Amino acid sequence: MFVAFLVFAGILALAASLNFAVAKSVFIFAYNCFFKPFSGSKDLTDQQAALESFYQGQASIYDITRSTLLQGREMMLELAAAHLDSKTSFSAVAGSKPKPVWIDIGGGTGWNIEKMNSYKKLSEFRAVYLIDLSPSLCAVARDRFAANNWKNVHVVCADATAFSLPDDIKTADLVTMSYSLSMIPMFYAAIDRIERILSADGIVGVVDFYAQSTATLCGRTNLGGELLRHVNWLSRTFWRLWFEFDRVYLDSSRRDYLEYQFGTIKTINSRNKMLGRIPYYIWLGCHKRWDSERAHKIDALATESPYLKPINSSPELTEAGTDAVRSKGYEAAVVNLQRNFPLPSFFYQSEVWRIFYDEHLPKYNQFAGQYIYAFTWEDPREDDKLLRFRPTDTVLAITSAGDNILAYASLSSAPHRIHCVDLNPHQNHLLELKLAAFSTLEYVDIWRMFGEGRHPDFKELLVSKLAPKLSSHALQYWLLNTTTFTSKRGLYDTGSTRWAIRIARYIFWLTGCSKEVVKLCKAKTLAEQKKIYYSRIRPAMINPWVATVVLRNPLFLWRALGVPMHQAEMISSTSGDFLTYITDTLDPIIDRSLILDDNYFYLLCLTGSYTKSNCPSYLRRDAYTRLSKPGALDGIRLHTDTIEDVVARIRKHSVTIAIVMDHMDWFEPDGVDATKEIRALNNALKVGGRVLFRSASKKPWYTAIYEAEAFKCEPAQVRHANTSIDRTNMYASTWIATKIRDLEPEITSVDKLVL
Repeated sequence: MFVAFLVFAGILALAASLNFAVAKSVFIFAYNCFFKPFSGSKDLTDQQAALESFYQGQASIYDITRSTLLQGREMMLELAAAHLDSKTSFSAVAGSKPKPVWIDIGGGTGWNIEKMNSYKKLSEFRAVYLIDLSPSLCAVARDRFAANNWKNVHVVCADATAFSLPDDIKTADLVTMSYSLSMIPMFYAAIDRIERILSADGIVGVVDFYAQSTATLCGRTNLGGELLRHVNWLSRTFWRLWFEFDRVYLDSSRRDYLEYQFGTIKTINSRNKMLGRIPYYIWLGCHKRWDSERAHKIDALATESPYLKPINSSPELTEAGTDAVRSKGYEAAVVNLQRNFPLPSFFYQSEVWRIFYDEHLPKYNQFAGQYIYAFTWEDPREDDKLLRFRPTDTVLAITSAGDNILAYASLSSAPHRIHCVDLNPHQNHLLELKLAAFSTLEYVDIWRMFGEGRHPDFKELLVSKLAPKLSSHALQYWLLNTTTFTSKRGLYDTGSTRWAIRIARYIFWLTGCSKEVVKLCKAKTLAEQKKIYYSRIRPAMINPWVATVVLRNPLFLWRALGVPMHQAEMISSTSGDFLTYITDTLDPIIDRSLILDDNYFYLLCLTGSYTKSNCPSYLRRDAYTRLSKPGALDGIRLHTDTIEDVVARIRKHSVTIAIVMDHMDWFEPDGVDATKEIRALNNALKVGGRVLFRSASKKPWYTAIYEAEAFKCEPAQVRHANTSIDRTNMYASTWIATKIRDLEPEITSVDKLVL
């Protein structure tokens, strides 16, 4: 009961610090909640009498005393309003969709409805109904609505399982429950009632307390993410007992049944840090069979297979003569439908960018909840120069931070489809955020977020504008990491590689040349740039002390630079020493062009942000004009998996270009991973299709494997002394492997027995 004592002591301390009227309200709240819960009801089976016993004495001060306890209400309402507004884009004719109907179940004093007017004007609803069983709270709501003169807002004092609406109101487009589901004894009947009255494309919004262990979830894939879902034994036991005194039930069956009966659009788990870290959740859902064809459409879009008719309309799963390729999302959907579960939450998102992945798999646990790269090091200008993208291309590329993906998409000759692949879910969260931003925000906000790397109103933009375009997993991630854009350091001081930038800045400070770094970034001639670099900055960075303490440290190479062990060995074999490799990288950059106006990579590292005259091409206003057009990003797919697994699920011969960056440098030279991936790429690529890869070696060992697997390998760029191959010059070589033929099918042991 120590926590209970702290909560009560906190209430008393709060009351002591307030004026008399507010302090009186706090004491009334404390009395009704802690000393007199339901004491006026002799018949404890009469829910209305019990509620009146609890609320009658505090109805007039209810709203004053609930702002701290009932957190998340505003966010639920704002998310519901944003998603409700986003549905208008599905209307065939602009303005043809009728005004929505909203039902707020357990709406109490009408606070939710009044607050919603801040996010979506109540005049935009055809009708709004507040349903509540407490006459005292309903009386407060009626007075509130009368004072605001809202003629379309109605109060119905009735049970949540049996309320009546006018005959002309058959369905509701929005149904919300704010801290009421946990107070309804027949919760399953209330949820079933919502399912019956919800319109075909309607939205359900819920915010409530909960106490659940992830052990009870049984590996379900329909939850929409489990960040912060687990509540430890002590906390969930205490809060269940604490709230049960007031007939508030935190048992997991309520939320489980809600998630069983509806498809999950968004789910957020949080803690009330002001009051003992009480667990609460915010959830948005829809009919679990919202679109009977959606699984098939997303499967086709993910795999490049032909569009398939619904499975229940034809016994044929594929068109004649085509391969039966299935995405993991399709397979998960089949399993869920067999159990009568909702589809995975990815199927209920408004965009088709993000492809289903099962977050429970161990391979996703290695990334410690963060991405590695906040920006992409590869030079997309060189990619286009070497590959000459065409509108007929289907590209497969590693996501990284997504900068190059958007650079390709912003070209006048942009590929019609870009498959983005990354095993790190958080790298795809970052690109998904950028896609959502281009679909919803003005250029000024895009620039502040990704040009300057900071936006003070990021959380508000996330909830009110970006959320409808994000998957549930991505929204949860960014809600937990809003400081990425609101902190002083900003976006480009995040990710594992931020440590390399921080260490470099520390070295500059330690050696007293921080001012010279600023001058270097402002130099307007190559002569001035060289003078500053060679006289002050180069001696500070490239010296035996830095090499010994920093550059030869394996932990620094991996955690700060993202250089794994095998790639570090390739660097050593190329240059003999990492210090020499760094010298060969940086010196030619200074001689190549001005950092001020032509090298946004190093400008960002040295200053922490871009300038409008020196930034990735996708951040320029003309690119924004192209990328923000409706449908401009429809060809992008985000796969959270390995390249081998993704290309194995893409229709054979559908890819024309694969860009795998330097990631094959990471493979074990004596292993089989490189061979498996190259064979998978051969299967996905058309004859004549090309693979572009970069390496820390001038002649990477795996080029021989490409050639053995029916590719022709040619160096496109090789770095020599005192020369740079692109604006980053981070790699010793760039290669293009062209597929010259299909591989012969492998003969299995069973085939040998048949032969």
